[in-house]
Amino acid sequence: MTTKKTRKINRPYLSIPITLDEVISSLVNTDDPVSSSHLAELSDLSSESFLKFRDAWNELGPERRYNIILRLKDLAEDNVELNFDVILKLGLDDEDPQIRLVSINGLWENRQNWLQRKLIAIALEDESEEVRICSVQALERFCLDAELNNKQDAKQQLANILLSIFNNPDKSNELRRRSLEAVSPLGLAEVHTAIKEAFQNDNREFKLSAVYSMGVNCNPYWLTILMPQLQNNDAELRYEAACACGEIGEEDAVNALIPLLEDDDRDVQLAAIEALGKIGGKESKEALNSLLESPDELLRDAAQQSVYELELYHDPFSPEILELDKE
Repeated sequence: MTTKKTRKINRPYLSIPITLDEVISSLVNTDDPVSSSHLAELSDLSSESFLKFRDAWNELGPERRYNIILRLKDLAEDNVELNFDVILKLGLDDEDPQIRLVSINGLWENRQNWLQRKLIAIALEDESEEVRICSVQALERFCLDAELNNKQDAKQQLANILLSIFNNPDKSNELRRRSLEAVSPLGLAEVHTAIKEAFQNDNREFKLSAVYSMGVNCNPYWLTILMPQLQNNDAELRYEAACACGEIGEEDAVNALIPLLEDDDRDVQLAAIEALGKIGGKESKEALNSLLESPDELLRDAAQQSVYELELYHDPFSPEILELDKE
């Protein structure tokens, strides 16, 4: 009679090889904290190993499950070689909304079709408002991918779903705003109409979302609306307008951005510096260079980074880049 071999795990950073059973045992033992080295062994589980993990997972209490899923998310963010997607996928159906929330955030790099479908279902059906908002925000990257890769069916499906939420007055303002922001990468007429409507809304939060969405939409058409907002009395609107101008990347916005380098609000100043770096051109470069000797260390460092990126984009072997690389 032959006995089934237990899967052995042997990673370079472990002094003693451990089995999956030992890892799972450490998860089930709620008296002790789970070590990062044990959690790392849950990366890229085979189908058989995942079933074994799932059986143990279902026996854990919500606090233990939350602590584990949160640690897995953090580990994956710190180490690109680790992949816990099959476990995070399991967390999307957890009864605890905080676990569902962490699982959505942990899957931030995943662009697979199954996740798009799941996020849409969560956005429409989840009992938790916070989880629904998180799901529509996560759909923004799917909208961007559909736009960049000209996936017509996906574009229309995502637009229909997200705009149905935005246009529904029975939904919370927060959910509606985030749905607009998520759909904004799509270059569809109905998306443009929704952005305009949000900007014309008397609600300040809708206006902020509209300005953000103009930048993500990346259409130079919006500059005629954005540039006046660079002088708005509301610092947050100036900030969002500066960011949006940077995303659109047209030199027409440079002269309106330069005065913001002396704005009273630090975040607005930094947004203007970053925007000028993204836009580039002679005037942007001169304005940024003028800050390289600034007594304000934060502004000086931000300007240096923007000059570096500007030079790197236009001429990666320029003397300025070689000099900045030495610093």
